Amino acid sequence: MPRRRRRRSIFASAPPRARAGAPWLEPGLRAGRRSGRRGGRRGGGGGYGGYAGGGRRRRNPLLFIVPLLLLVAVGGVVTLVVRHNRHLDRERAAADTFMKAYVKRDSAALWDSLDPDSQKRYPRARFVAQMKTADDAATTRSRRAGEQSDPKGDRVRVPVAVATRDFGTLRGTLSLPVSEDGVRWSPTMRLPGLRTGETPRRRTLQTASPGEIKTRDGKDLRIDPALSIFYKGLNTRYADRLHGTNGSELRFGKRRVARVAATPGKSIHSTLRPGLQKTATEALGSKLGGVAVLNPKTGDVYALAGIAVSAPQPPGSTFKIITLASALASGKATPSSSYPVRTSATLSGVKLANASNESCGGSLSKSFADSCNSVFAPLGVAVGAKRLVERAEAFGFNETPRVPVAKPNTIPVAKDLPDAIAVGSAAIGQNKDLATPLGMASVAAAIGNKGVRAKPRVVSEDPVLKNRAVSATVAGQVRDMMIGVVQGGTGTAAQIPGVTVAGKTGTAELRFTGGGAADPKNTDAWFVAFAPANDPKIAVGVMLVGAGAGGKAAAPIAKRVLAAALS
Repeated sequence: MPRRRRRRSIFASAPPRARAGAPWLEPGLRAGRRSGRRGGRRGGGGGYGGYAGGGRRRRNPLLFIVPLLLLVAVGGVVTLVVRHNRHLDRERAAADTFMKAYVKRDSAALWDSLDPDSQKRYPRARFVAQMKTADDAATTRSRRAGEQSDPKGDRVRVPVAVATRDFGTLRGTLSLPVSEDGVRWSPTMRLPGLRTGETPRRRTLQTASPGEIKTRDGKDLRIDPALSIFYKGLNTRYADRLHGTNGSELRFGKRRVARVAATPGKSIHSTLRPGLQKTATEALGSKLGGVAVLNPKTGDVYALAGIAVSAPQPPGSTFKIITLASALASGKATPSSSYPVRTSATLSGVKLANASNESCGGSLSKSFADSCNSVFAPLGVAVGAKRLVERAEAFGFNETPRVPVAKPNTIPVAKDLPDAIAVGSAAIGQNKDLATPLGMASVAAAIGNKGVRAKPRVVSEDPVLKNRAVSATVAGQVRDMMIGVVQGGTGTAAQIPGVTVAGKTGTAELRFTGGGAADPKNTDAWFVAFAPANDPKIAVGVMLVGAGAGGKAAAPIAKRVLAAALS
């Protein structure tokens, strides 16, 4: 008989209802419920067996293991990627270090960038010798490098161009074997295109005929006793032009990779004037010092005697030409400015005295004619370090000269003039200012040439290079005050009858004393000038070491040279 359904009391509790939600989101729970129901029926128990007798359900362990395995796998991949990227970064750094030294042609640093095994196989001396052999063969002048590739298969590729004197530019790509320890060296990396086992060498096919070093009038410079001393310096500086290019070929092993025909050398003509050179040398005599003579308009150097270019000294008050120009150009002074008459000025708590403790001041032109420290040191401070240095550089300071063996005029950069005493001392040609007679003659010449400076040259084949040092208006104002120096100031010993001379004296301390009575042995004597003042044909700079006052010791020598040049 069919079983009778049991009636439920209206007071009986309802069976638990299944939780809402999709079954695929709760597989364990759904399965447990089904299993519990079946178990309850089979066991004859009443109600829902899963709740009445099934107990706590067990979760599927895969729910925890699979995500954990995935997390471990992802972490492993990330670790590998990080390690790989770090490896690539180290290889890039190794290649970059190598190429920086390669471009600089720094063989010592290049060897330092190699890996230990390469350094063992190619000791430093052998490595440097191999690099020199390659550069000499190719006549290498410079190297350039393009953008390097990312490491691939432990190699970095870099396009390079090697500029040579004889064979133009050699181009190619260096393939650098790299590791975290450096670059694995191969001799093929010395020049682009070089192959394993090849040695670079240059073979001369035809010798070029050399040019000559001549005087202004075309004679051999070596036969002139006044100018022959300059032969070696000119021959060294202008070697490429004079020697030309031999007909030659560049070979890598048995391969010829480049060839050039012979190009004869070209002669050069010195701007030096034998007669004026002799006069300058005789005027200097046995004194330790230098004399430089040049053309204000072209920068042509006419004479260099003694240490005219080779031993920079403090320029002393000749530097006040630059300070005066700076003050006028910046509006810190005008031709009508006037100043207190006093014996010294105090800057940063340090007393700067006038020469021999003399009292001076008054008008700007009178202060300049008397070379008054108590006026020009504070005036330099008013101008400021930055503008003072910039103006000095416009007049040729901190510039590499074009004259063989010549040393530059120098002044510290503005940040190295940190206080008033440093700036004020620099403004009167002391502190760390250094100059040569040629350099200061060029300063005077720029004033005479209406503020335009022609960079000194000693070979007429060099181009005339000019820059504006100061405006024509300011140059004219400074010129007028330089005329006053010679006509009624400290430079009267340079006066030439019938010729207006513009000049400036200088008495530079070699050891700071703070002013007062000057010891001649502790001072260099300076004088710079140009003439005729309104249309100068000649500029001169004279410096005598340990000779005392510039107006007494240096001005007479300048006068003699100016007179000879103008006659």
